[in-house]
Amino acid sequence: MKKRILICIVAVLFLAASTAGFFTGCSSFTESADSVGNTFVNKLVSRDYSGAFDYVYVLTSDVNTRDEFVARFTNIYDALEISDIKLVSRSVEPVSEDEYKLSYTLALTSKLLGVLTYDYSADIVSGPQGYTVLYTPSLILPQLEEGDRVRTTTQEGQRGEIFSADGAVLAKNDYAESIYIDLEKGPDIEEVKAFLAQNFGADAETVQKKYDNAVEKGYPLEVLLTYPRGTLTEEQKESVQTVNGLGFDDSRLTPTRYYPLKDDAAHIIGYLGSPSEEQLAENEELTEYSTVGKSGLELQYEDILRGSDGRIIYIEDEKGNLKEVLFEDAKTDGQNIELSINSRTQERAYTLMASNLVDGQSGAVIVMDYTTGAVEAMVSYPSFDNNLFNFPLDEATWNYYNDDEDHPLINRATQSAYMPGSSFKPFSSVPAIEAGLLDESSVPPIQKKSPHSAGNDSGSYSWTPDIEGWHSGSIYSKTVADTPYTYEMAMKSSDNIFFAYYALQTGVEPFKSYLEQIGIGEAPSFELPVASSSMLSQSEDEVDWLDWLARTGYGTGELVITPLQLACLYTAIENNGTMMNPTIVNRIFTIDEEENETAVSQTEPSAYRENTMSEKAISIIKPALKRVMVDGTGYEARLGDMQVLGKTGTAQVGANNSREVNWIIALNEEDGKLYLVVVETDTDEGTEPKTAILRGLVKQEDYSVALNASSGAADGDGAGSGE
Repeated sequence: MKKRILICIVAVLFLAASTAGFFTGCSSFTESADSVGNTFVNKLVSRDYSGAFDYVYVLTSDVNTRDEFVARFTNIYDALEISDIKLVSRSVEPVSEDEYKLSYTLALTSKLLGVLTYDYSADIVSGPQGYTVLYTPSLILPQLEEGDRVRTTTQEGQRGEIFSADGAVLAKNDYAESIYIDLEKGPDIEEVKAFLAQNFGADAETVQKKYDNAVEKGYPLEVLLTYPRGTLTEEQKESVQTVNGLGFDDSRLTPTRYYPLKDDAAHIIGYLGSPSEEQLAENEELTEYSTVGKSGLELQYEDILRGSDGRIIYIEDEKGNLKEVLFEDAKTDGQNIELSINSRTQERAYTLMASNLVDGQSGAVIVMDYTTGAVEAMVSYPSFDNNLFNFPLDEATWNYYNDDEDHPLINRATQSAYMPGSSFKPFSSVPAIEAGLLDESSVPPIQKKSPHSAGNDSGSYSWTPDIEGWHSGSIYSKTVADTPYTYEMAMKSSDNIFFAYYALQTGVEPFKSYLEQIGIGEAPSFELPVASSSMLSQSEDEVDWLDWLARTGYGTGELVITPLQLACLYTAIENNGTMMNPTIVNRIFTIDEEENETAVSQTEPSAYRENTMSEKAISIIKPALKRVMVDGTGYEARLGDMQVLGKTGTAQVGANNSREVNWIIALNEEDGKLYLVVVETDTDEGTEPKTAILRGLVKQEDYSVALNASSGAADGDGAGSGE
């Protein structure tokens, strides 16, 4: 009955349309109902929706014009990714003298849903202009009714988060601090601009543009300013509320990535930003508006952390209720990463660095489990607040981070290769030990000149090798071993002459071969990029090999190594000659909606190099390194009462040896940890900072004292070109 009433209404409207001189369809007076029905369906199959419109009479609220008719078909079929339409069957049957029933079946090929076979029906009615198909939304999809809408919604896959081993969140999905304008409160935009310019340094023109955009598009709210979490003071937040229409939000308006440790762990975690052209080319899912990892683990684990967006296509009724889901591609959240980092140790390490170093000084700290290689803290100083990179940087901040001579964006723990100085002596002495040339009681048969002897005005002890082919003059050492002139005493005093002598006794090829054996010239595997170490900075044809051999024997010359790799070398002393690969990722895991964790992968300890030193060599090296910390060059760290082995090192670098790289490494057998500190300062300014930092790390009871230790004392245990 309802249908008959509708058709009667159509007939009346046909008459009215004819009288008024306008009509939607353009079918010929002479075309039969069968011809109109067949032609209309053919137009749909060929996706000629404008042509199909010539054969319909439109009587719905959602379509009133040709353009709207074409747009509805096109938009819905494009959303479903319909690539092909085939006619399965079609018929036109009479219902009454002026009414026919059009029935047809179409096979719609969708990239999302496969082949959809739908049965359609429509009324063909007669009017003054001829036969016309009565349009309803069901001609697009049979389940569509008047007032229905087909909606497409993106379901955003959340980025995985990064956690420390002790459960702290190091990279968190959060919300920025936002100052917004509520247009429904009728704000005075001139008052708003003046207030934000005066109190927040906002650009009035930018505020005006955001306001105008919101007015034009009918937005009730518009975010005007955004800041990293923790930036605005309570007074600033409260002041915003005093201006009509302004508000503060940090929980819903501006999603962002938040790094709670900020500078403390910035080089490890990294930051996010817009994708590069290369990243856009490699991943078709990215757009210029996407956010991707740009440095640190955020970059290295982009594919792991990044979620994939989902999509849902559904029919919504005129009241906004979900009627039917047509397609759903569930989102996939990124996987989470747990690091081996202990957040409290990481914070202590950074705070100690920041407290003990001044402008123009830099360095790195590494704390590692020496049995597994798991890194528990890794600090590079100076650092940067990675939260700032979530927002446009002002010119001054950008210039500081990129042009500053201290290079705060460089991860010195992994990317800076330094001359190791005397910290390399435990390894440079191994070839001589393994060759039977050196043991714990060996005394080199050499004559050293004191700083005050005739012909020696260098201020250091000196020795000139009496060997064929030597052309490099004297070798100097600021201090030399006390009697007896043995390995332990030489290590304790960091005597360059002793270690140069035994390197020369070993010979170039065996010595060079050993360096290659322990990985010099390469880099250990690690989750972050690591610069390769190097034993030469020039071609082999240009090398004075005897000079190279002597200098490398006490850790200077052309030898350079990253702090991370040097830490790896020292793990061999406590692992029977096996050097461990460093790791900073404990595991990768997912968390479901019920907060249940599922492990995806677990990091297992692995060897960087095996059989790097014999039990005999270790038995000679370990007592000597203990002596270093008891009453040798490591004494100032005040760790001699603990079961700690260690070594210091100093290497002068730069123009006229004006700069100095200062090392101290400790193997604490009481907690199984390796502690490495390296600082670069002006000459004779590095000893006190490095020992204070180490002491504050190893002895937590000395932490507060170590925070305020002053720098500037001379090391006293090195030579002009290396300790």
